[in-house]
Amino acid sequence: MHHLPRFFLFITAFAMLWPALPAFAAAVDITADEITRTADGIVVAKGNVVIKRTTDTLRADEVRYRTEQKVLEARGHVIIESPKATIHADHAVMNTNSKTGNIQNATITLPDGARLKAERLKRIDDQRFEAEGVIYSACPVDEESWRIRASSAQLDQEEGTLTTTNSRFEVWQIPVLYTPWSQQPLRRKSGMLMPKIGSGNRRGTEIATPVYLAPHESFDATLTPHWMSARGFMGETELRHASSFGNEFINIAGINDTVTQQLRGRLQGDLIWKLPANITLAAKADHVSDSDYLADYATGDDISSRYLSSEATLSQLINQGNLSGDWSLLLRHQQNMLLQSNARTLHFDPRLESHAQWEADPNLILHFDQQTTRFERRVGTYGWRMDLHPYIEIPWELSGGGISATLQAGSHHTRYWLSQDTAAAQNIRRALTDKMPNRTTAEASLEVRSDFEKISADGKWRHVISPVARFDHIDAPDQSLLPLFDSSFGRLTWGNLLSGNRFSGYDRIERANRFSFLLENSIQRKSSIDDTTLDVLVVRGGMAYDLTRASIDSRIQPAPTRPFSNLLGEIIWKPAKSIKVSTSGQYNTSEKYWGTLSASTTFSPSKVNSISASYRFTDSRYSTESQLITLSAQQRISNRWVANGNWSYDSLLKLSQRTTLGLRYQHPCWAAGAEAYRINRRTGTTQASNLGFRILLEFKGLGSVGS
Repeated sequence: MHHLPRFFLFITAFAMLWPALPAFAAAVDITADEITRTADGIVVAKGNVVIKRTTDTLRADEVRYRTEQKVLEARGHVIIESPKATIHADHAVMNTNSKTGNIQNATITLPDGARLKAERLKRIDDQRFEAEGVIYSACPVDEESWRIRASSAQLDQEEGTLTTTNSRFEVWQIPVLYTPWSQQPLRRKSGMLMPKIGSGNRRGTEIATPVYLAPHESFDATLTPHWMSARGFMGETELRHASSFGNEFINIAGINDTVTQQLRGRLQGDLIWKLPANITLAAKADHVSDSDYLADYATGDDISSRYLSSEATLSQLINQGNLSGDWSLLLRHQQNMLLQSNARTLHFDPRLESHAQWEADPNLILHFDQQTTRFERRVGTYGWRMDLHPYIEIPWELSGGGISATLQAGSHHTRYWLSQDTAAAQNIRRALTDKMPNRTTAEASLEVRSDFEKISADGKWRHVISPVARFDHIDAPDQSLLPLFDSSFGRLTWGNLLSGNRFSGYDRIERANRFSFLLENSIQRKSSIDDTTLDVLVVRGGMAYDLTRASIDSRIQPAPTRPFSNLLGEIIWKPAKSIKVSTSGQYNTSEKYWGTLSASTTFSPSKVNSISASYRFTDSRYSTESQLITLSAQQRISNRWVANGNWSYDSLLKLSQRTTLGLRYQHPCWAAGAEAYRINRRTGTTQASNLGFRILLEFKGLGSVGS
């Protein structure tokens, strides 16, 4: 025998030992405590044997390689490591010519942690294995609550499947299901998904059995036949596609409703493409056959949606030195869920909008905005509207900071081209002496802000007082004869307190000669752990004083009876990151009443545990009267049990609008949950409240049952 302290062995077909390795000649590095070669050409390596080849490694207590037969035999603590799997075995015999081999008492661990144990493992090629005496599980080793036991199995890593024969599904080693044949996908692959199960008095008992199709790596689909005992069969198709420049999604659902005796359905879609020259094409679709569809069939937050929109937008961002801007072309179709007919609902086809900004100087910025829209509907006034908005902006800041100001001045010019075949359009034209409706306004504003701060000696606390004053002057004519497509008058809020125009849209511009004031007082604390800043206390108040007190359209903006607006107030207290208490409201100083009032408390000591309570009140003298109490909580009962609940109560109607109670058990390799719900909301084609339950059962690596 010849003793070699280190032996570099060249084997032409050694690549067949592990998956995904090319079958060509390559160097194999063998190291061991002792390496010998017998007279008949057998290489024997003993003690901490390590064989490395590119990204793959074989370890064993002893390896014997018969060079003439091209057979390698490994014994004792055999470990074969590769990017696709790690194999532990007692004994392995591999033929380096035929790419085949036999492994005894093997355990294959896949990249996601799933394990396949086999009494005998036969290697077919570098991607496929045949196994006998099989146990498969995706659970952690010490938490194996479920497994699949089979007499034989085929593992195909190229196809990503595990096919078993005579298999049993066991829960805590107790057989609960037997099948003569089954196939388990190990990655994205066509096949049956776990069914969804639920029950409620709106749709009855329902079972959905999804089928997943993955014909290509760039697109896939899900087909779902969905049976409802109270409604019939619903068919649903979901298609998805992804590419280097974007992705697309479309979902189509339809049912021949046995209650309404009508064909009903929903179309949803989403598309976004990133095109050259910083151009983006985005589109989304959401359309239902009738206004009751969401109330009858939706299960998410959209069950109470008032509008559904379908739109497509082509846009581009432009940045050339001191000149920047953007443009967008929009098409939008809308559905009003509160109306049985959609004839009066507005659609935009198209809307062209652009913004340009030129920074001539750090203290002089020129702006030009425009929006041109064609409004379309079957009943009512429709036509074109163009709005042009040039203005200048002069920002200024005191040297060293502390005080800043922004002066703006500009004009709005709006013009309409209305259709001739509507009575409303003809009446407007006659009132304006046969001229096309138009409007021109002049506007100017000055906003001044100052921050007064004091920092504690240790640098941990900061107190800031920030007064803001703004003056808006808008010279706007009477607009009661102009068309009204998309404008409504917004009541005073924190969002429009420091704004000259409180109308939404472009059809109405407020006439204003108004002073607005905001005073904010905040106390901040810096964390000594991560150096983050926490707003411990924020107190702010605001009010406006209007010298003009004039209305430009009495139909949607009654003339103010007093110069002072309501007083806005808000307090936010966060003594810790997990605790937040807030309250806000509007107080009418003239008639001495709270127009709106809200309060909320949230306690979130962790991501799982949280509890919150809120109250909202609106006085009938301010707007539609309402009183709503909302409670929600999620609590970890033990290490794996989590309970949750939500309750919304209308104290004005003495009615619980929505109540849900749920319980969930989370295991490392499976989860189970149940939720009961009752919803007293608009219920579409039924008048009763929606009462039902949902169940959930998930197995890691297998799929889920429920909704």
